[in-house]
Amino acid sequence: MTQDAVETKLNEDKTLPVNIWAERGIPAISPSVQQRLRQIRGTLLQGFQAAIASDELEAIIPKLNGIEDELRGFAFEGVGMGLTQRDLFAPSKQNRVEAFVAGSGAAYEHFVYVGVGLMLGKPPLPLEPYISQLNPAKIWLVIDGYGFQHGLSHWQKYLDNLAIPEHLSGYALRVFDQGMGRSIWFVDGADVTRIPKTIGAFPVIRQADLWGGIGFVCTYSGGAGRATLEALKTAAGHYQFALIQGSAFAAKSRQRIGSYSAHTELACEVLSGMGTNAVAENINKTLQNLDTNTATPEQEVWQHYRSHLVMPSTIASST
Repeated sequence: MTQDAVETKLNEDKTLPVNIWAERGIPAISPSVQQRLRQIRGTLLQGFQAAIASDELEAIIPKLNGIEDELRGFAFEGVGMGLTQRDLFAPSKQNRVEAFVAGSGAAYEHFVYVGVGLMLGKPPLPLEPYISQLNPAKIWLVIDGYGFQHGLSHWQKYLDNLAIPEHLSGYALRVFDQGMGRSIWFVDGADVTRIPKTIGAFPVIRQADLWGGIGFVCTYSGGAGRATLEALKTAAGHYQFALIQGSAFAAKSRQRIGSYSAHTELACEVLSGMGTNAVAENINKTLQNLDTNTATPEQEVWQHYRSHLVMPSTIASST
């Protein structure tokens, strides 16, 4: 694929193709779900446009100040996409993603790195050599975004035909599946009758990671009401532990940036039986007893990959 062809494909649509539900034969999506998912998509694109509009990294955040606090994480995923696109097609002496998260984008670095994976997964492009320029401790976030984009943009191959990226192996494949699990929430339109069927078609060894991704996305991104979340918890069956832990790390992610969301509060109440802050504090206590940033995390007991990242309780805002 030529550079022009790749760049054209990158610019066609950054996430959530508007016809995806019809393509998958989903007859009706709840209006509230459609509104929420399109709101997320629009916010992500706003961040992408801010990142490609100027060569000055310091000019990015002022362009995002008007975005609602609970949506800002999605905008920074878009920023990660935009900066990655610029790095790919107009390389500079310093990697723009690393420069941004070392400066004004530090508070939202996890979202920016996920955005890197979203961009690399769109054509898709191989992770190497680009990720060799990035902080090694954040590569799993990139792979999360990479998995999400594969499920979203290439669902026929990766969700319907259960393909596995040839260049990933070991724990990286589990992180990929957690990211791809997040995409199922979008691809299946938060339909709790379809989500278990989509996940159930995968080999058993992959299903916990996919449910962990669902737990994260239904809590952080939201869009579903109480009844839907209750049905989702029931549908997870013996994978509830992964659903609930994924949800807890979504609460942790919001605590980390000081962001409140009614969507997250509701999901925590339904899935964990407590509010967002209590769930996040439980995660903080758990993390004190876990090794972080390990190359080969403990495989015997399932843990969301974010449990192995350094995640302080809160960090200073970048604005």
